Formats: sequence, structure tokens, C-alpha cells
Amino acid sequence: MSVPYTLYYAPGACSRVTLAALEQTGARYTARPVLLAQGEQNRADYLTLNPKGKVPTLVTAEGVLTETLAIALYLHHHHPNTGLLPHNDAYAQARTCAWLSWCGTTLHPLIYRLRMTGRIHPDGSLHGELQRIALEELCRQLQVAEQALAGGRHWIDGPRWTLADLYLLWIWQRALQAGCNPIDYPALRAWAQRTAAIPAWQRALASEYPPPPVITQQRLIL
Repeated sequence: MSVPYTLYYAPGACSRVTLAALEQTGARYTARPVLLAQGEQNRADYLTLNPKGKVPTLVTAEGVLTETLAIALYLHHHHPNTGLLPHNDAYAQARTCAWLSWCGTTLHPLIYRLRMTGRIHPDGSLHGELQRIALEELCRQLQVAEQALAGGRHWIDGPRWTLADLYLLWIWQRALQAGCNPIDYPALRAWAQRTAAIPAWQRALASEYPPPPVITQQRLIL
């Protein structure tokens, strides 16, 4: 039986969200790493699949899909009872997609500006100021999620976690690395602990960073 999906992902990148989504569906898939630091996203064979030169890229029986939100909608359509998005509730699903879109179009570009400042502007003397502005806006935007969770809500939008929680978790972890002060986000901190413990997320992490093989020593008997 052929494997229905092939996911091209990069360890540590936002493609972890799609990797976790596939884990949650329970579907069979093949995961193929794309090493961004080595420029593998710019290889001709990869650009044939995804001319954007980014991850994630999901190869399905129907064709190739890119972009986290588009892949989320596709997987939810084919695996509707796995909780990736709300099911049989158009309004709830639209709200979750709004959170996913916010992560992808507002927060993620700010992470990019912080981590890839040299691609934003070639003048290194401006990088510090550009990063300061991006970090300030990122921390301000995260207060939107903080306020949404501050009323005791367990997940970002709804009675159970969805892919919006996983994408926001990836953003949150990068924001902390960039310098956002966790003290300013008590509700997000508690939510992040719950979200990071989701089994599908843990399996995605294990898939990205498998443990090294155990080498056992055998006693030489003479």
C-alpha cells in the first residue's frame, strides 16, 4: 500500500506544525527533511515541488500543497474527526482559521525579521534597530493571545486544542528566544506548558530530532 502523504519539513521550522498535524491524524506518511542551512530549499528538484523554496510542502495523491493554513484545511477535510480544526461548526472553524492566519501573516513575518534581518536590509548598521522594532511589535501582538487566555480559557479558541494552538506555540517559543519577557505573559506561559505536552507535538519533536543510536560495547572473549 502506498503512503498517502510525503511531507518536506525543516527541523526547528514552522513545518513542525504540519508534522504534528500528520501525527494527530494517524495517517501513514513519509517525512523528508530539507536542511535550510545547507540551502536544500533552493535545489532544482525541490523548487519543482515548491517554487517558493520554503517549508512545509505536502505531497498528496491529488497534488502538492504548501502553506500551513492550506495544508491544515486539507488534512481536516480528509481526517475530520481528529481535532485539527472544529468539525461541523462553520463559525468555530472560521475563528480557528483566523488564529492560524494571524500566526502566519502577522506573527511569523516578525519572527522572520528577527532571525533573517540580513535578508530584510543589507546594511548591517541598521539591523539592531530593525530587530528592536520587530521585537517590540511581536511582544505587543502576543498580548492579543495573552488577553484571550487571561479569562481562564484552556486553549486559544475553543474547548479543545487545535492546530492554532500548535502554530502559536511555535511562535511563542521563537519569541522567547528573540527576547520577549515571559513575565509579561502569565496566561501564555501556563497555556504553553499544556500545549507543549500534547502527544502529537511531542511525537513531531521526536521525529525531527531522533535520539542518537545506542552503541553497546561487547566484551571480547579470548
